[in-house]
Amino acid sequence: MFAPDVEARFKRIEDAQAVAAELLRRFEMKTDERVGRLEVIQDAMAHWQDRMAEHQREMAEHQGEHEMNMANLDSKIAALVDAQMRGEIETNKLKDIVAQLSRTVDRFLKYRSNGGTD
Repeated sequence: MFAPDVEARFKRIEDAQAVAAELLRRFEMKTDERVGRLEVIQDAMAHWQDRMAEHQREMAEHQGEHEMNMANLDSKIAALVDAQMRGEIETNKLKDIVAQLSRTVDRFLKYRSNGGTD
């Protein structure tokens, strides 16, 4: 139909088109694979972000509980310190009373040992 050199050129063009089509097919396959891997990575990142958001929420909740417990502990420590101070005051009062009682007993015993005269 055509001259042999024209046929040869057509054949080379057809071969080049076949090679280009194969290269395009391979490129599309690799692109699809890469898109698939990127989708998996995006899913993993979304899952990780969800987990981190949940973790942050839990940490905020625990922080609130911790602050409440610390405030409660502070008030209990203040109450204990107050009770200890009151206890020390009462102990000192009791020591004074015992000292007075001891002096009274000493005077009484001295009075009795002197035959009832001072």
